[in-house]
Amino acid sequence: MAESHPTIEAPIIIFAFDRAAYLRRFCESLKAQQGVALDEQRIFLLQDGAVSRRSGVRYAEDEAIADSIAAFRAVFPQGQVMASAENLGIAFNIRRGESLAFETLGVETAYFFEDDLELGPAYLLMMERLRGLLAPFPEIGYFAAYGDHRATPDPNRVQVVPLDHHWGFALRREPWTRIQEWLAPYFAILNKTDYQSRNHIGVYRWLERQAMAIDKSSQDALKAVACAQLGIARVMTDTTFGRYIGEKGASFNERRFREMGYDRMVPAERGDLPLDPPTEGAIRAILARQQAHFRNFREREFDGFLERYGACNWDADRAVTREELDNLYALLLDRLPEGEHIYEQYVGKAPVRRLRDIMINSREFRGRTFRS
Repeated sequence: MAESHPTIEAPIIIFAFDRAAYLRRFCESLKAQQGVALDEQRIFLLQDGAVSRRSGVRYAEDEAIADSIAAFRAVFPQGQVMASAENLGIAFNIRRGESLAFETLGVETAYFFEDDLELGPAYLLMMERLRGLLAPFPEIGYFAAYGDHRATPDPNRVQVVPLDHHWGFALRREPWTRIQEWLAPYFAILNKTDYQSRNHIGVYRWLERQAMAIDKSSQDALKAVACAQLGIARVMTDTTFGRYIGEKGASFNERRFREMGYDRMVPAERGDLPLDPPTEGAIRAILARQQAHFRNFREREFDGFLERYGACNWDADRAVTREELDNLYALLLDRLPEGEHIYEQYVGKAPVRRLRDIMINSREFRGRTFRS
């Protein structure tokens, strides 16, 4: 008789775009998990689309999207594909998956994966063990088991340490709700452009008003700041139970991938290693360390970073000046505004982005811009 294992109850939500080969590797590693059983009906592919509705920019070929869906279905024919008709970008595709878990399905905990993590055979078993072990700590929002590949942990036991990247993680509903509320101004900034062309300096100007900050504008980085600001701890195992394979992607290239040692990640295969239960003091220390990191950066380094960044980057959502209005007219329409009423209507009132969009979409500009 085949040995039976407990079925994973938490939904497993996978985010993918145009890297079918990576997704296939991830799905095969998920299928091969040991010590747990999978319910394919609780496995969801959150497939992003190819073309942005807001800008019309194509970010992938339709064939690449189809290949990604086919890679998922080849491994999980009973899994659920939720394909977006448009390109949302990683931030809003992830938000879509989080809303699915916590609002539509109404679960307390969900497991989230991108397509660039290959799981060792004990990954989900260790995640299930962590879920039970960390239940007494409501201040923990994220936990994961991909481990610290730069450390040399005890090979015979597993400890809980601060989480770094949000890879192959579990997230709880109550912390997620608080994070979403705190990040509402950030998502409002993202909503004005494609994620790939987000207003970085607009994000940094918002962070300038916070007690904690970072020199990155990605959704992953801002969620880490949000957790620290809100007193939400993020933890993971020190032992590596998965392998990052994102050699090619938005954040990595082959050289950086190898420089950071990800090519040398070797997942542990045993899911029965002793797992040391963390103490309240240990969790408080992890949270304090994460908070100190972002607070110290805000107090000691952020102003200098923002000054350097602002010297060569502009905020498109700032109110247009008279000089900028003149420059826009000169560059786009080869003339200056006709009449003082134009200045009265826009200067100090309309954001540069809005005026620029009006002019670029005007009949006068399009009539001057012949495309052969």
